[in-house]
Amino acid sequence: MKETDYLIIGAGAMGMAFADELFTRQPKMNLTIVDRRAKAGGHWNNAYPFVKLHQPAAFYGVNSIVLGNGTNDLSSKSEILDYYEKVMTKFKNSGRVEFLSQHNYLGDGKVVNLQNPDNITTYTINKKLVDATYMKVKVPSTHKPKYEVAEGVPLIALNDLREHYDKWEKFYVIGNGKTGMDAVLYLLGKGIAENNIHWVCPNQAWLFSRKDLQVGNVAKVVLEQADILRTTANVDEFFLAMEKTAGIIRLDKNTLPKKWRCATVSLQEVEKLRRIKNVINKGRVTKITKNEIALQQDTIAYTGKTLFVDCSANALSREKKVPIFSDGKITLQPILFCQQVFSAATIARMELTNICDQKRNQLIPIPHPEFKEDWPSCLALSIENLLLLHRHFPLWMFRSRLNFMSHETLFNYFYYSVKAIFLSPDASKRARELDRADGGR
Repeated sequence: MKETDYLIIGAGAMGMAFADELFTRQPKMNLTIVDRRAKAGGHWNNAYPFVKLHQPAAFYGVNSIVLGNGTNDLSSKSEILDYYEKVMTKFKNSGRVEFLSQHNYLGDGKVVNLQNPDNITTYTINKKLVDATYMKVKVPSTHKPKYEVAEGVPLIALNDLREHYDKWEKFYVIGNGKTGMDAVLYLLGKGIAENNIHWVCPNQAWLFSRKDLQVGNVAKVVLEQADILRTTANVDEFFLAMEKTAGIIRLDKNTLPKKWRCATVSLQEVEKLRRIKNVINKGRVTKITKNEIALQQDTIAYTGKTLFVDCSANALSREKKVPIFSDGKITLQPILFCQQVFSAATIARMELTNICDQKRNQLIPIPHPEFKEDWPSCLALSIENLLLLHRHFPLWMFRSRLNFMSHETLFNYFYYSVKAIFLSPDASKRARELDRADGGR
C-alpha cells in the first residue's frame, strides 16, 4: 500500500508535459508515473531510428527544459529520448516523483510489475488519476498490419528498413501518412532509383508547409486560415484558398485530397516525393500473396526481388472525446490542434487554477483530425480554447515555451490576440455550419 497525490498513467510526451507543470509549480506535491516501457518517452522508444520531429522543437517537450536549440530544429529520435531521460532524472532526483517503468495500471489504484506479475501495489490517490494514454499512439514496430500477408512474403516495419534497403531490387511502401513519406524519402536518400519504389497511397492528404510553421510565424498562419474560413463556401474551397496563401500544400495537384492529419513537410521533401511515379491509388491493401497485392479496388501483380515496407499504423487516431476533468480523474486530450504536449501542460495549469471542474471543462477537447472536413471545427475550437485560457492565466500563456504564440514579440503577441478575438465568432459560426452540412462529423 502506498499513496500519491497524482497517479499518471503513461510517461509519453503528454504524460511528461503534464507532470512537469505540476512538478514545477507545486514543490511539495508527490507524483507517481506508470509506464509499460522501460524508459520515458512513450512511442519514441519504438519509432524508426531515423525519425525526427516534423514541427519545430521549440514547441515540443516540457515547459521547464528547452529541447534542442529551442528554435526550428527538428530533433532526432536519440535527441528526444535523451531529453526525456534528462527530464525524468530531474523528477526522480527531487525525491517527489516515483517512476514505475515496466509497470501496468490495472484500475482501482492497482499497479502491477510486468517483470513480476505477483507484485501488485495499491495506491491511495490523494488528488487525481491522470490518463495520459488517450491518444493511443501507434507505430508499425508495435502494431501488426490489418491486412493479410501470405507466409514467406518479405514484409518489414519501417524500423528495419535501414538493415534491408540494400538487399532488394524493388520496394512497396504501404501507407502515405508521415511514416510512409519518411520511408520513401529514406529510400531516395539511399540512392534507390525512383522507378523501383512503388507507393501504396489509399487516400491523398492535405499537408502543412514547414516553411510556414516556423517559430514566430505560426500565429500569423493560423489567423490567416481563420480569416479564410469565415467566408468559405465549402471545405474544398477552404483548402484551395489556404493552399494559395496560408501554408497548405498537396503532393498531387490534380487530386483533391480527402485526408487532413496535420502532417508537416518541407517544399524540398514535396519535390522529392513527387518524383515517385509508381503511386498506387486503389484503396487499402487487403492481402499480399507471393505474387499479387489485393487492394480494395484492384489486384496488382508484382515480380522480382521485392520488399514490402509497412507504414500503415494509424499513429494518432481520432478518438471519441470525453470530459477532460471528471470525478477524481483527468483524461489528457488535445485542446489545441495537433499540439498534444502544449495541451497536456495547459490542462495541468488549469488543474492548478482555483476553479471547479465544471468551469475547467469549458476547455473543449479537440480529437486529432482525420479528414479534411475535421479541420474547420479543429481550427475554430482551438482559437476559442486559446482565448479562454488567456482569461484564466495570460502571463503563463505568454511564458509557456510550448505555446507557439509565446515565441512572438510582445507587440505581435498582443496584436494577434486582439485579432483572434475579432475573428473567432465568425470563424466558429462558419465551422458549425460546415459541420452541419457534413452531417456532424
